[in-house]
Amino acid sequence: MNRTLGRRSLAALLAVTALAAIAPAAEAKKSDSNVTVMTRNLYLGTDLIKIATAPNPDAFKAAVTAGFNQVKATNFPARSKLIAKEIKRTKPDLIGLQEAALWRTGPSDGSTTPNATKVEFDYVKLLLKALKQNGLKYKAVRTTNEADIEGASSEGFDVRLTMRDVVLVNKARKGLKVTGKGGANFTATIPFPTQGGVFNVKRGYAYADLKLNGKKLRFIDTHLEAYLEATRVAQATELVAPGGPVKGQRVIVVGDMNSDPNDAGGSPSSAWDVLTASGLKDTWPWLYKSKPGYECCLKTDSLTDPPKPSPFDHRIDQIFGKGKLRPLNAKIVGTNPANSRTKSGLWASDHGGVVTKLKLK
Repeated sequence: MNRTLGRRSLAALLAVTALAAIAPAAEAKKSDSNVTVMTRNLYLGTDLIKIATAPNPDAFKAAVTAGFNQVKATNFPARSKLIAKEIKRTKPDLIGLQEAALWRTGPSDGSTTPNATKVEFDYVKLLLKALKQNGLKYKAVRTTNEADIEGASSEGFDVRLTMRDVVLVNKARKGLKVTGKGGANFTATIPFPTQGGVFNVKRGYAYADLKLNGKKLRFIDTHLEAYLEATRVAQATELVAPGGPVKGQRVIVVGDMNSDPNDAGGSPSSAWDVLTASGLKDTWPWLYKSKPGYECCLKTDSLTDPPKPSPFDHRIDQIFGKGKLRPLNAKIVGTNPANSRTKSGLWASDHGGVVTKLKLK
């Protein structure tokens, strides 16, 4: 071969090889500023209203027993495996959990102060275990305790429920660092008088401050009041008020807002209106003008709704963005009966979840 021609051929080959090596790096760099987030209501396992509205002390104790039996029947250990598979399929970097219940029992002592300590079901630990079994590494970086209530059962022991909002971070995501964390309870609460004492229904939010390859981000998870619109609106107002947690160059707010922008499913838009009026943008309609994005809710509290017709007919689990970011795509999880039900026919939760990928500018 002519030596000059050989050199030229070698130079061309090296140039092609170099370009091939650079292209993946450029593509990887392009995605370095993308973050995928999920909001997921785990469903606490029973309907508390049946307990709270019991007409007399004996009926209250019977309702506590029935409610706790339903918690066992709705089987979060099995459901957590379905949710872990959702997470494996969608690979969120950040997850906001609502109704991350902690169920405990203890001796009936007549006290109205929650003091039962024997752990029966810790939904966060169960989910983290299921994630680990799927080869995933997530960490709960912030937990905010919400309502903490306890009542006597008809079987001689107390049952205690602690509700929690939790932020999970994917430890395997390169370039993602937690720089701070926090949370609080809203001042707007509902004191609910029952035959077992007054249940103070507290709600709030949890957040994590992060850097993704040098770009700052605040991720907030919340669960607004379900049963009283005025309280829900007051909580939304607290969330976005000056001095509240919604601040910074880039903010993502996820959660169960119990507020549908179209007033569907008996969930008025009023709290959603407060959030969006503050400058938060609901990423689903930002992306999709005509797709409804239904992910709520089952009709039964036993999680045994038949797959057809679909029980999901409104949208209250939402992901908002504000500041230097924009959504790239989103999907609904937990509503497909083919992969969202256990072998015994339990849905993963009474809600679906939402997963959104966003680009940080």
